[in-house]
Amino acid sequence: MSTSMKRNRLAILLVSVFFVLTNWSAFAKKAEPALVQQEEGYYYGYGKGATAAEAERAGKRDLVESALTAAVRSVNPKASRIQVSDASVKARINDIKPYVQSKKNEPPAVTYRMKIVDWDKKEKVYADALRADLSARLAAGKNKNNPADKVSAALAVLARLIEEGETELLSAVPDGTELLSRRAEALCTDVEKSLVFTFSAQDGIVNAKTKFSVKVADDSGNAAGGLPIEFIWEAADLPSITTEEVADVRALVKTDALGNASVDFPSDENFRNRAVTLTVKTALAKSVPSSAVLKKLDAQTSADAHYVRFDDLDAAFPSVVVPEGEFNAGAVPQDTRAQKKEVAHTASTLSYAIGLTPVTNAQYAAFLHTTRAESAPDYFDNPDYNQGKQPVVAVSYADAEAYAAWLSEQTGSTYRLPTEEEWEKAARAGADIIYPWGDENPTDGKRANYKGNGKFSKTSPVGSFENGNNAWGLVDMSGNVAEWTSSNHGIEGETNLRTVKGGSWMDGPTELRISNFRNINSKNGYADVGFRLVKEVSE
Repeated sequence: MSTSMKRNRLAILLVSVFFVLTNWSAFAKKAEPALVQQEEGYYYGYGKGATAAEAERAGKRDLVESALTAAVRSVNPKASRIQVSDASVKARINDIKPYVQSKKNEPPAVTYRMKIVDWDKKEKVYADALRADLSARLAAGKNKNNPADKVSAALAVLARLIEEGETELLSAVPDGTELLSRRAEALCTDVEKSLVFTFSAQDGIVNAKTKFSVKVADDSGNAAGGLPIEFIWEAADLPSITTEEVADVRALVKTDALGNASVDFPSDENFRNRAVTLTVKTALAKSVPSSAVLKKLDAQTSADAHYVRFDDLDAAFPSVVVPEGEFNAGAVPQDTRAQKKEVAHTASTLSYAIGLTPVTNAQYAAFLHTTRAESAPDYFDNPDYNQGKQPVVAVSYADAEAYAAWLSEQTGSTYRLPTEEEWEKAARAGADIIYPWGDENPTDGKRANYKGNGKFSKTSPVGSFENGNNAWGLVDMSGNVAEWTSSNHGIEGETNLRTVKGGSWMDGPTELRISNFRNINSKNGYADVGFRLVKEVSE
């Protein structure tokens, strides 16, 4: 016997002596002085039940668990009490005879005892046989090509060690210091480090027809068939058109023989039209809940995909088609507040479609989420500006162009920022008017979100002023946020300036006139500037 084992046995003996002298046992469920007086050098087990057989099973279990707990606590005094399976008890001490039993007219109760030295001899034989069996299984699993088979072998070993109460006791080799359970966990660690998750649907916009699956293999290409994994759907913590809390949706599955597993999109409609994340991770700890190592591995061995589901793109990104042809741009004759720079002129455009509203925070959140943007615009975490139906602000000209490029790629249509002429033509809706709704001042009936409107002091949800819509139904063409265009009015040569139109919540009523414009630095974002897009159409 090794020096370390001798020290452990001595410690166990001293602990047992202490409990005998104090007439109390930490390892028996309850000492019964009326039945037995405990003696030094023994392990005791006490059991009771509705029947004699039930009491005997409980007593044997108590003895085994007390002995194993003593061994663990000789190394770690704070260790929890060991628990074992019925099969383990039967294999260890099934032939032991009761030391004391209750009388026939008393409730069934029994006490067992075994000399510590006898237990040690018996347990060594049992542990050696168990070690040989489990070590062989672990070695065989390690040689498998299928990563899931390797994990399965390790999980089976860990589960058996738990049943036997040997997780923190059985060494990998006789008289060794490394536990067999640690070797099994190490095999799981090695396998999980090599796993690669491949999603069938890439990050981006999805719809009702999209199929969601993942393929799991190791870095050598070996499919992980039969691997337990967990799918988790969760709503991203980003602005959306709904304010309802959405609970995560989870599904436990096993990969098929080729390492594939599929999952359905959640049926809850609150997962639609918003940024969502699909996470897949291993679920090894479900088989061995007591393993802290496996729980940590499951948390670390994961991958995710970022989606937003729009079943109807036309409804998600509504627009109005503007016909080709000429129109009167610049100041109209009846506009007495027009400045000289707002020169009246005739302009011509091809046909195009323009967004019904400015781009909202919810729409922009889908872009940020699916592109895994590392940063968001200023104010995106400010509740005064970041509600889903409010227009996105603090986006630079380049940010707006990036959003347009993403939407073009995702939908197959070509989106871009409007020119100043395209913006004006859409705002007028075929009429020579001062404001999108006509010639009435914005203060007449509160037709827009401007400085001092009395209803909003920041940006407002798009469409909050129905009487400010134009004849084509376009929303917030004046007020709320000024909007980027691709033009730079009156400037020749290279410049960072771009023209914004429509006026904003920070402007007075006069600045909301259709012909009014500002040239601002396109590299900056502003709290009162957003954008809407045009979509190219063919007639």
